[in-house]
Amino acid sequence: MSRPQATSHKPQARNLELGVGNLTPGDLKSARVLVVGMGRSGTAVARFLLWAGARVVGSDEAPAVLDSEPVSRLRKAGMTTTRRPESARVDWVVVSPGISNNRPLVQVLRRRMIPVVDELDLASRMLAASPVGQRGGGPIIAITGTNGKSTTTALTAQMLEGSGKSVFCGGNLAPGRPLSAALLEGPRDYYVVETSSFQLERARWLKPRVAVVLNITADHLNRHGTVRRYADCKLRILDRQDGSDYAVLNHDDPLVYAARTRGKGRKHFFSMRRRDVDVRFADGSIWADDREVLTCRKLRLPGTHNIQNCLAAIAAVRLLGVGLAPIRRTLKTFAGLPHRLEHVRRLRGVDYINSSMTTNPAAGAGSLEAVAEARGAEGGRRARRVVLIAGGREKALPTAEYTRAMKKYAKWVILVGESSTRLSRELDDLGFRGYDVLPDLKAALRAARAKARDGDAVLFAPGFASFDQFRDFEARGEAFRKEVNDLA
Repeated sequence: MSRPQATSHKPQARNLELGVGNLTPGDLKSARVLVVGMGRSGTAVARFLLWAGARVVGSDEAPAVLDSEPVSRLRKAGMTTTRRPESARVDWVVVSPGISNNRPLVQVLRRRMIPVVDELDLASRMLAASPVGQRGGGPIIAITGTNGKSTTTALTAQMLEGSGKSVFCGGNLAPGRPLSAALLEGPRDYYVVETSSFQLERARWLKPRVAVVLNITADHLNRHGTVRRYADCKLRILDRQDGSDYAVLNHDDPLVYAARTRGKGRKHFFSMRRRDVDVRFADGSIWADDREVLTCRKLRLPGTHNIQNCLAAIAAVRLLGVGLAPIRRTLKTFAGLPHRLEHVRRLRGVDYINSSMTTNPAAGAGSLEAVAEARGAEGGRRARRVVLIAGGREKALPTAEYTRAMKKYAKWVILVGESSTRLSRELDDLGFRGYDVLPDLKAALRAARAKARDGDAVLFAPGFASFDQFRDFEARGEAFRKEVNDLA
């Protein structure tokens, strides 16, 4: 991508705020931009903005972050920092997706009539606005949903790569890179990005060639307030699509299926139950356009929820012309991402499985079912006894689905974190007494080892956020790995 040429045009605040402006890379020259939150997305977008000629001011509520090595490198490249972002003199602001519109700082900036945008949304606009001669890259495939986003994103990217395409894979994906990182790289045929409700909440420009909506269940209600508002944020992924775009929707999910009239993209469906869809599961196999793709016993990914993820990825890449051969190769070899039903170790006949990414109760229930009813070597189902470690930071979500799954599938449950009080009360109400409440992960793992026997599995599937005891789900998963590997 060539450096944008200087231009006298300045971004219009009203246009940016309403999302009807024609912001281009050239408009960034000498623009004053505040970046709030200097994590992965903040540092990535700051690098691009500096390269594009903007005057960048960085801010973070954690003072130590402003002294970190990534921020120090940005300072050397010309970024300044401030500990008073509310009074910064800037044209517009890029806010970390983790910072909601209800935060006092964002409200102050809005009262000052300063446009607030999201990193992924801005990056998508820059990709779309760059002249073909400068960028030469391809369209965006954006994937959202409550559960399964990361796995489906990675599957989609690998299927495209397996067909010979060059692919950028990232967005909200962890581990992964923000979409802004792609702006400083060579062109790709496709940009496959995971998108969260936090990112979509402020989206103005995102217009994916293919938008995938996997499922919608209650999550992040501590930010969005209601399931309806949360779902509306997710479904904004469809709003700017036109007749040249595609939307892949889960026919089985009522909230997702209800969005079939939203946006102007051409709608396509996948289903675990119906046969009148583009991609389906039937008779133990995955089918696309009435052709058998693969028997599910040949999948490396465990669990019914992962079959759904496979259906969605297949539906997306088939719309882009990918043949069945690279799809089959990917399905046979893709074993999943870190912290998502990740096999850590087998010790004395016990499998230790890390699913730290399960940050809501519905995902926890899915992980528990997947491990308890794992496929055997010949593809058949076999029941497995599971010692479950669960719990974490409360998110004001319903937990009945998870506690019922605990009663049905768990040999023993070990509860940790803020949610342990509520979970233990619900288990008592179900008449399930096979649980302990322990103070931390280390103690929980020792207790799990004592309970597990040859042939059992110890599953770490919190079902809640990590922030009561850990920085994020990755740090939590790494802690579990370390404790497991330290077992003698």
